[in-house]
Amino acid sequence: MNRNNRHRRSPRRGYGLLGMLITLVCVLILFSITMTALNQRITGEGSPRAGTVRSVQDMMHLTGLYQSMLAGARDFQDRRYLTPAGVARSSDHSLNTTANFYSAMVAQNYVSPQNLISANEYSGYVEPMHDYDFASYNPQRGQYWDENFHADLHRLSHVSFAHMPFFGERYERHWRATMDGRVVLIGNRGPKDGVDDPYSMTYGRDGKWGGHIVFGDGSVQFTDSFTPAGLTYERDGQTYPDNIFAMEDGANGRDMILSFTQEMTRNGPELQYD
Repeated sequence: MNRNNRHRRSPRRGYGLLGMLITLVCVLILFSITMTALNQRITGEGSPRAGTVRSVQDMMHLTGLYQSMLAGARDFQDRRYLTPAGVARSSDHSLNTTANFYSAMVAQNYVSPQNLISANEYSGYVEPMHDYDFASYNPQRGQYWDENFHADLHRLSHVSFAHMPFFGERYERHWRATMDGRVVLIGNRGPKDGVDDPYSMTYGRDGKWGGHIVFGDGSVQFTDSFTPAGLTYERDGQTYPDNIFAMEDGANGRDMILSFTQEMTRNGPELQYD
């Protein structure tokens, strides 16, 4: 009788061990999910939020980039920030593309290639350039930057950050050290024409957009709006909220816009978004 009881109890012990293993696996899965969520909340991890570790890194990178631009402005006439055409001492404004701008900044030792990548970068087409050729800077040969530095958001880009296009009144008036806090110079890039688009690579894993913008006085602001408070432009005597990712005042206008310039033509920049 006792022997039969022992046989009947053994299956229950086996079931209990299996249940413990299943419970342990569930606990590990829940722990992994919790730690992932906690990591995203603290670091940002591809979803820009104010105050996260990765957003603070972006703020530091953009602040350093602005300070380098400001320091370099002392070397140029009228305290103008660096432009590729200015570095080459050329009147050929077709040089003033995003790729040439950032490559020239690196060649002048104003910024490192690693600091040109957003800590919240989400696009698979954007990556740091680890083999920048500093020897390519040779003014005697008419070489001012590494031509292998790319800023093509649809193929390969070695930079994350957008900037004011070097064309029109916005460029003539504001791409210089005026310390104007109403002007936006550089920042995290946004969706095409500042139209809400969760499929844009500028959005985070949470389907939302957010980023830092740097003003002419050096202040840095985190915003999740395409029309940040206090930014306006004037047209025909009327004042309008300024969408920082849309060219609302035409190629020659004054409104603020941050974008990539893929090509610079006589009629203005060919802008690129992703």
